[in-house]
Amino acid sequence: MELALISAAVAVALAAVAVLPGSLGIVMFTHKVLARPAGAFIFNVLALPLWITSLVLLVVSALLATGNERSVWGVVLATVVVAGITVFGFLMHMRFMFNPVRDPRYLSLDQALERFGPEEEVVGVIDRLGRPFAYIARLARRPHVVYQTQGDAPFIMSHCILSHSSMAYELDDEFSASRIYVTSVLANNLVFYDKTNNCTVLQIQNRARDDSYRLKTLPTLHTSLANWKRFYPESRVWYRPKEWRDTFYLRLLARASVIDQASPDLVYPLEREPDERLPLKAHVMGVSMGGETKAFPLEVFGHSPVVEDTVGGEPIVFLTSEDASLVHLFSRRIEPNRTLHLRSSAPEKFEDLETGSLWRCTGACVAGDLEGRQLDPIPHYNKIFWCVWADFFPSTKVYSDSETDQTAPRHPQSPNKRSLPPKRSTYESET
Repeated sequence: MELALISAAVAVALAAVAVLPGSLGIVMFTHKVLARPAGAFIFNVLALPLWITSLVLLVVSALLATGNERSVWGVVLATVVVAGITVFGFLMHMRFMFNPVRDPRYLSLDQALERFGPEEEVVGVIDRLGRPFAYIARLARRPHVVYQTQGDAPFIMSHCILSHSSMAYELDDEFSASRIYVTSVLANNLVFYDKTNNCTVLQIQNRARDDSYRLKTLPTLHTSLANWKRFYPESRVWYRPKEWRDTFYLRLLARASVIDQASPDLVYPLEREPDERLPLKAHVMGVSMGGETKAFPLEVFGHSPVVEDTVGGEPIVFLTSEDASLVHLFSRRIEPNRTLHLRSSAPEKFEDLETGSLWRCTGACVAGDLEGRQLDPIPHYNKIFWCVWADFFPSTKVYSDSETDQTAPRHPQSPNKRSLPPKRSTYESET
């Protein structure tokens, strides 16, 4: 075989290796490879050099083919194939499709309500200084990652449409803003590539897959824009202009059935057989603490606005808004040896049994001996799909509100008709 044809064939192979594994559609077959550090390194670091080398080889092939008609036609065919791969990659490559937003724009809540309407779903984030930010979930579906680098408490917000999961991470010297990319998906959950540490990070596990380090997580919540304003009126709201890739991606690739709770459709296969303790796409609050994982079905919070429990040795409490659209998780431990028990005392007001102080859904004490104190929010997965949570944590326990702990103190019924005495969990058997 002529040298020109060999060079052209190598050019096609290099272009295919550089572009195709990370392109949507093809990634259905390569996602497990790209979730490994070596595969992610090729996808994120070597792809461009390989593609440039492919173009150089095409030029070399053209020069070598001069005067040989058969070789010329072979080089022309190779050029057409490389061009097709390049165009396909430009349209479908994850680096273009899911390029993180590094220069965020914000609106006031009033501006956002006027632009998007009160029912628009947002992902709320509380930074390490206690400041709230809201992100339009619909607009975060495609980039998946938004950097918040303004101020002195930077973080990134990540949102995965396939598992309805969001998590925010503090940025520091170890986990830096400019070096994080979406590289793959496993069991319908995002995988990031950390270029600084040359490792991959599973969103749902909040750590490097080789366990070399753990990320510093921040609390995130899913609720409506109007509800977010009621509790965090000082918040800013992230948005971005609509781009042509939004229509291309959402219409062709993110089928409505994928995020429809009533549909069994999943884009990527689960690693295990579905756990049938709950419906496939039931929304749950996923909590992982002290080596223990637990799922709290969303309907639990429609029965009682206060749900107390202990996970991994940490006393926790879920406080829920009147319409159950905002569910916030806090530690009940306000001092090393002091733990509170709360009950609903009025719509969206909660009384602790120890001091009689009143608390809001945001964890802020607004009256009583503890006025001015703030319960520590606990990062967790707010309204994630059950099938994804159970796939990554097959030994997870499931909270049930069918019984209450008989040793729990009894208190008068709250004026709020939804209120029940604080509950202690009962566990369903593990599969």
